Amino acid sequence: MPPEERRAALVEATLPLLLEHGATVSTRQIAEAAGVAEGTIFRVFESKDDLVHACLHDALTNDALAEQLDALPRDLDLPDTVARTAAILAERIAEIRTLLGLVHHRPQPAASEDCARPDPVALRARAVDAVAGVLARHADRLRGTPEAAASALLAVTFGTTHSFFGGGDLADPDALADLLLHGISKDA
Repeated sequence: MPPEERRAALVEATLPLLLEHGATVSTRQIAEAAGVAEGTIFRVFESKDDLVHACLHDALTNDALAEQLDALPRDLDLPDTVARTAAILAERIAEIRTLLGLVHHRPQPAASEDCARPDPVALRARAVDAVAGVLARHADRLRGTPEAAASALLAVTFGTTHSFFGGGDLADPDALADLLLHGISKDA
């Protein structure tokens, strides 16, 4: 297997382990999950820290988010589309927060193209595009553009998943969808 494919396979196998075990995941566990010898990890990554950072970088690209959203059934009505999108967003946000917590105090890998810091503006734009793509299925039912609706859904979902602001009723994707679709007024 070419090195780039091996890197991608190792990142894919490592991400769920990091979310489950945190920084205590061992290279042995990673190798077993990837179906490779432990030494294979170090032929494509200089260290476990480099692999962890590659996982974070991969999670931040929002490619997986776009794939999950694109896989939503096309026949969902608008409330179900918004609720299911909010649930996917909340899960992705929780994963990214977990990964950020893991790398916050870990050494930074040597500068390389693979570990370059992602551009937050580009990451947000990718997320808005992915969500807008799903909401565009219901463009005729939206008050504004799919992009504006996507920005609102991302902002509210991000806020409700934050430990300080979130929780309560809005932790339920259906309640969040209802809020976004009908506002806070009884008269809406």
